[in-house]
Amino acid sequence: MNYTTILFATLPVYLTMLVGAGARRIGWMPRAADPGIMNLAVRVLFPCLAFERIVGNPALNNGGQVLLNATLGFLMVAVSMWLCHLVTPLIGMKKGEGARTFALCTGLQNYGFVAIPVTEALFGKPLIGVLFTYTLGVELAMWTVGVGMLTGFSKAPWRHAINPPVISIVASLVLHYLGAARYVPDFVHALMGQLGACAIPLCVILIGGTIMDLIGEERFKLNVAVATSVLRMFVLPFLFIAVGLWLPVSYEMKQVLCVQAAMPAAVFTVVLARHYGGHAATAVLVIVATTVVSIFTAPFAIGLAMKWLNVGQ
Repeated sequence: MNYTTILFATLPVYLTMLVGAGARRIGWMPRAADPGIMNLAVRVLFPCLAFERIVGNPALNNGGQVLLNATLGFLMVAVSMWLCHLVTPLIGMKKGEGARTFALCTGLQNYGFVAIPVTEALFGKPLIGVLFTYTLGVELAMWTVGVGMLTGFSKAPWRHAINPPVISIVASLVLHYLGAARYVPDFVHALMGQLGACAIPLCVILIGGTIMDLIGEERFKLNVAVATSVLRMFVLPFLFIAVGLWLPVSYEMKQVLCVQAAMPAAVFTVVLARHYGGHAATAVLVIVATTVVSIFTAPFAIGLAMKWLNVGQ
């Protein structure tokens, strides 16, 4: 799989973001609409997508591998945040100036609605089910280690990890292992597929609108922008590649790692920073900087990971 193929798989996602940014800019998608769109996506459309991609998916038949995927999701995010926090003194960031927020935002890559369409375009629909098992660990890491960096680990709102996407993934896995796929009528599969397919472009458009809101909101700091871009888009990808090389992960999980290695910071981290006493200015800068840089670096990072892990050739 060459650079051009990977570029054409990632480019539509960024163009869809651009549509969202444009819609926000000209007033076609006001901020007031965001909560309703997100509730619809998270509580209705995403569960349908999870059901359709998990139930009956043969790539998830090995329960031990599924558990390993979730464990990796937790550990890789936790280690990434820790590494990013170690770097903060080197770039002149001090306590109270966003060091912990920098670690949270830079260490947590987008694992949802940006990663899903790229993963599907490169490796096919069944791999989304594998990505969702990885998501379980990432969610737990975000609400314990990630928010714990801002609030203190004893105050981390770990209960928020039990949310509609996580519940829908776990419920779909239970149905899968109970063999429910053979009893699901075709029209239910069709309905779930159509509703689930709406979740991806809708949320990517919403992400584009959110990034448009963030641009220019806070003062630009060159040291933070450069540091987060180098860490997220050039250094941390090698952590994902190393895991794929040295740990007994499945072929499908290696494919997931290839995409995760190239993802920018998760947009949701700005919400965490604002709600849990973080440094919102740093979160905004990390999100915007890594997203812009990823437009150019993601195809290279994915291609390098695919080559080293020998997947998707």
